[in-house]
Amino acid sequence: MLNIPGGALGTAISRLGDAAGLQILYPADLVRGKTTKGVTGQLGREQALDRLLEGTGLSYRFTSADTVTVVGPSATDGGAASDDSTLLNPITIKGLPKTGRTSTLGALAEGDANYVTAGSSAFLDEQNIQRFRGSSVGDFLKGTPGVLTGDNRNSGAIDVNVRGMQGFGRVPVVVDGTLQQNTVYRGYSGVASRNYVDPDLIGGAVIEKGPSASVYGVGATGGLVRMETINADDIITGDKNWGVRVRGGVMGNTASPPAVGTPGGYAPLSQTRFTTSCNYACTIQSVPDTVLTGSPSGMDRPPFLQPTSGSGSAAFAARNDMFEVTAAYARRKTGNYYAGTNGNTPALTRTYSTVVRPAVGSRPEQITNYTNLSVEGLNRYRAGEEVLNTSQDNTSYLLKSKLELDGGHTFDMSYMRYHSMFGEMMPSVILRFDGATQAPLSEVSVDTYRAGYSWDPDDNDLINLKANLWMTDTDTHILTPYAFSFAGIGTVNIPQDYWDIAKRYGTDIVNTSEFSTDWGDVSISLGGSYVYETVEPPPGRPNIDSNGLLASRDGWRREASGFAAGEWKPTDWLKLEGAMRYTWTRSYDNNTNYGSLLHNQEENSGWAPMIGATIEPLQGLQFYTKYAEAIRSPSLFESTTGFSFNTDPLVGVRPERSHNTEIGMNFLREDVFGAGDKLRFKAAYFNNDVKDYMSRTNYPNVSVRNIDRALFRGFEASVGYDVGWGYIDIGGTIYDKIEFCAQERTGLNCLPSGVENGYAQLHVSPRKSATLTGGVRLLEESLEAGARLTFIGDRGRMGTNETGGYTTVVNWEKYALLDIFASYKVNENVSMDFAIDNVTDVYYMDALTLGLMPSPGRTFRFNMTARF
Repeated sequence: MLNIPGGALGTAISRLGDAAGLQILYPADLVRGKTTKGVTGQLGREQALDRLLEGTGLSYRFTSADTVTVVGPSATDGGAASDDSTLLNPITIKGLPKTGRTSTLGALAEGDANYVTAGSSAFLDEQNIQRFRGSSVGDFLKGTPGVLTGDNRNSGAIDVNVRGMQGFGRVPVVVDGTLQQNTVYRGYSGVASRNYVDPDLIGGAVIEKGPSASVYGVGATGGLVRMETINADDIITGDKNWGVRVRGGVMGNTASPPAVGTPGGYAPLSQTRFTTSCNYACTIQSVPDTVLTGSPSGMDRPPFLQPTSGSGSAAFAARNDMFEVTAAYARRKTGNYYAGTNGNTPALTRTYSTVVRPAVGSRPEQITNYTNLSVEGLNRYRAGEEVLNTSQDNTSYLLKSKLELDGGHTFDMSYMRYHSMFGEMMPSVILRFDGATQAPLSEVSVDTYRAGYSWDPDDNDLINLKANLWMTDTDTHILTPYAFSFAGIGTVNIPQDYWDIAKRYGTDIVNTSEFSTDWGDVSISLGGSYVYETVEPPPGRPNIDSNGLLASRDGWRREASGFAAGEWKPTDWLKLEGAMRYTWTRSYDNNTNYGSLLHNQEENSGWAPMIGATIEPLQGLQFYTKYAEAIRSPSLFESTTGFSFNTDPLVGVRPERSHNTEIGMNFLREDVFGAGDKLRFKAAYFNNDVKDYMSRTNYPNVSVRNIDRALFRGFEASVGYDVGWGYIDIGGTIYDKIEFCAQERTGLNCLPSGVENGYAQLHVSPRKSATLTGGVRLLEESLEAGARLTFIGDRGRMGTNETGGYTTVVNWEKYALLDIFASYKVNENVSMDFAIDNVTDVYYMDALTLGLMPSPGRTFRFNMTARF
């Protein structure tokens, strides 16, 4: 019996989907401002949909047994859809457990799903990803409350930080159900965990904050990022059986990388000091000395609107009632970007000093006049200068296929290749020694293979089975000069030709059963996963470099996990959730420890529970609480020997355990202040207390150890209002306590800034951050224009008195950025996008940067997309 009242069409569609067990997909703009008379009575699915859409000018089609797509009037005539908004594949919205019911990024417009889940998540559709694509790979994640990317400007990769947790698998990045994270040595700036993805082929992303009960949540003590590549629904318009999408773009504020060895910033060059010896007669002697001066190159910034870099992609898709295929190619080539000019830019200061050495015996009096040059400010690069080693040359290929058979059986396969030649510089060289130098381009290639199967029969709610088998092969070749200059000694060159092959083989399976009882509706998910990973030097390449040091880590790791998750809804206003996960891990180091003949071995296991409750006293108003644990065993990098630290076979390392508590409220309603408007609000308090947090430490020796705990506590909120012709969204995060407690020689020591000689301080987030986005829709919504204002605070000063050891940290200053954007729909097939990043040309360093590298200055971007 259906009882869906009249009102906003979007709300009514969501209620019908819940009541009828349907996945209903639709572009947000297609239903905005439309209303329905509602549906009441004992009706079949088709009858209910017909009545719900009556008088709206819209229609629908079933794309599978329980998936419906709402389309505009032109689509029913075989033409293009009346709206070019992208419909994404169903992506399960996971709060605590997997509920079995699915929603979509397409159906939940602009991240509405975050306002109906017990927990904090972020949902990025393809439009948002492309709108805020930026200059570097990780820029599309910026602006999400509680989410940052580490070392974004100097890596060509993504290293996601969620509420202060980062690296070594704490935030797994899953692309189409596969994993490929690789950790690399970064000199005195620690390490970086890298995920290589091409945002040009990403159709949508979901970010879960805190432990996840999904099959991919193994080791996720910080959070989980799930991305899905584009598919046929992103390419084919209307009800056609094939389609082509072509996209091209240009951007400015870049230049092709100069010759290898070109200096940048304030680099050490030869100066002269004058020494005068006086004893009745005087002589003048010129002595060369080394001081800082500006590099002669890098100050030729191009005009603002001059295109200097570009990108392009082409995608094809075809389908019929049983089969679907998608193929895509993307190429992006960007040069080194230029820094901004406004703000606290560094400057050379010149001071003069005189040193008088009195005459002693036969030695005459000596007077030395020094001209000293030093850099004032946090950076070495000058305002408006080319920032070396920030170029990218990326090429991606994607091939996907899907076969749907009777009885709910679906088979799919995919292959993706990502290849990148990118600039990077060892951050600690910029910090400590000879300043910036253009390095040879580093190279990475990632091959991803996947095969999947799902079984979702129409007549059996106890079966919704999904299984995957996959492999990723990552070839990382880093070429970064590592030269140290010491007075009286000269320059010591340490080659950093780091090259490793990292492979992962994985499989996972999960089944969700749904049934009704006299005590309410129940959903139960059971599943598990297994991953085997290796890291080793390339075939035929010795693992000992010319200095007798290990050139690559070499070892293997196995991890198996099983979980059970359940949801019980005894009444319409109460939902209870719970989950339990067991994880077993074993790793082996093929190298022996320096000075030891032992191979390090690690074996760990443990259970992690989750529990939560949601109360909905009024439609659209929810209060929730969630407690979740997650365990993370040492990663393959942490349990093998190489640059940065040696493992200690005699001391076992325990898994770190996250105790995450979140309390919050959601509000999501339409027709609040006027017909067709939408109000969204979410507020959350989070407390992530991580026992046995793993970090490199000094005590009792330089190795990875468990410290007592790490604590990240704070508040997060977001609010949005949409009236159809305009919208505004505000979100932000405030930490009220960040603390790391480690056992040292003097006892237990707790600091807000990390661990002596550790990695923890590299991941400490700014205490305050916020984003405001607003826009308008004009010309019958064919034109959308808006702006985003981002504020990032500092994290407090860190120095060697607190962190000590080898680790060097960057104390960035707080900054505010203004970005503007516009999208214009020329016709049903062609659209254009224009954006200006950093409108006010601010000179700043990104939060979580590892080296003294300013971020991009004012940059324009223009893209055009055509679908046929």
